[in-house]
Amino acid sequence: MKKFFIYFIIFYSINIFADIVDIKADHFYASDISNEAYFEGNAQIKQGTNEFNASKIVVFFNSKRKATKYKASGSVKFDLIEKNIHYRGQAGSVVYAPRSSKYHFSGNVVLEDLTNNRTIKAQTVSLDLKTGLADIKGGKKRPVHFRFEIEDRK
Repeated sequence: MKKFFIYFIIFYSINIFADIVDIKADHFYASDISNEAYFEGNAQIKQGTNEFNASKIVVFFNSKRKATKYKASGSVKFDLIEKNIHYRGQAGSVVYAPRSSKYHFSGNVVLEDLTNNRTIKAQTVSLDLKTGLADIKGGKKRPVHFRFEIEDRK
């Protein structure tokens, strides 16, 4: 555990994918066996201009101690800018894989695209920032709700 904590601090303090990752929480613990770090209670993660607030954040590491995935859960609120698009919203949980540039939002997702004045309400939203593809799913009682602005015809 101490070994993992020392590695975590070293890698936590270096530059990961061009930005420093800053995580705060009421409680921290780590597992050397599973290569996971847990942040619980008022957890907040910042990377550049991107920010997530949640009850719990888990950081998953590979064998080289590099962060491969982040999972925020429990009343997640987020504010992020990706590919010059400003998103803000909330979800039950958010998973981000930095290497593949994929986000997966789940659980009563409200995703506002502030740049293009669009709002999506759904059960799950998956965004692939490399390909630009989005997969949005509603529930049986709550279909996908997509609101956007169109240009006036002249």
